[in-house]
Amino acid sequence: MKLVSFGPAGEERPGALVGEDQILDLRAASSGEMVTIRGLLDLGEAGLERVARWIEHPHDEWLLPAAGVRLGPPVTNPVTIVGVGLNYHSHTSEQSARLPERPLIFSKAPTSLAGDGDPLRYPVDEENFDYEAELGFVIGKPALRIDPERWQEYVAGYTIVNDVSARDAQYADRKWFRGKSYDTTCPMGPCLVTRDEIPDPHALRITAHLNGELRQDGNTSDLIFRIPDLLAFASRNITFMPGDVFATGTPGGVGIFMEPPACMKIDDEIRITLEKVGSLTNRVAELSEPRVSPYPAPRGH
Repeated sequence: MKLVSFGPAGEERPGALVGEDQILDLRAASSGEMVTIRGLLDLGEAGLERVARWIEHPHDEWLLPAAGVRLGPPVTNPVTIVGVGLNYHSHTSEQSARLPERPLIFSKAPTSLAGDGDPLRYPVDEENFDYEAELGFVIGKPALRIDPERWQEYVAGYTIVNDVSARDAQYADRKWFRGKSYDTTCPMGPCLVTRDEIPDPHALRITAHLNGELRQDGNTSDLIFRIPDLLAFASRNITFMPGDVFATGTPGGVGIFMEPPACMKIDDEIRITLEKVGSLTNRVAELSEPRVSPYPAPRGH
């Protein structure tokens, strides 16, 4: 199934796509029990089974047309967003870097989230505002010291993450948190595809088009560290919770390593497409005035 968070930013409701043109309102179907997708994931497999039954036999009052409805990030209130650096052979090659001996883990602030179609706010004092097309996965149950042989038990599903990067801050700090965490630098979506629909996430084509020009064309088979490795490494001494998001790294073709560098500018459109998931599209907008991020929201589950 394809799970979504729909509605105005910061006020999204949890939903599920029914066919190509309808959304099932899970808050309505559950009589208010399911407030967010993270709250749904907290219910475990039983919650997902309920949703599957509702999709099969929906009540008319639970359904609304999908056309014109804004889709926010599928998970609007993760506790943690984890990024992975240098995790494609092609991305390592394009910068003449050594293959990492272990996963390079960093974090992005949950306040950096954005949804499909939302503007990416061009940051102040930055010249190199870059895109990174990534396979994302979402944790489905509390996870600590995961056995890599059992990794699928802990994955709720898959989505697209654009790990937008403010390169000037990233390289100036030599730590990645600030340059990876500006508001709107973590667009995610358009949906969360449950793991049963993607038996092998390590064989998916992923592309990025900037203003229609193909910039990235990779496949998740090129990952250096695959999902079992990432989960086992990251969870060795850290507990991850349902709704936490992992972005698994980007293939070659980012703007900063082109000659000359060709990152995103104001009014540019970036579209990322991931096989079996869909497309995530955002346009870069000028930062006219400060606006507080609507995420993470709502605060409850």
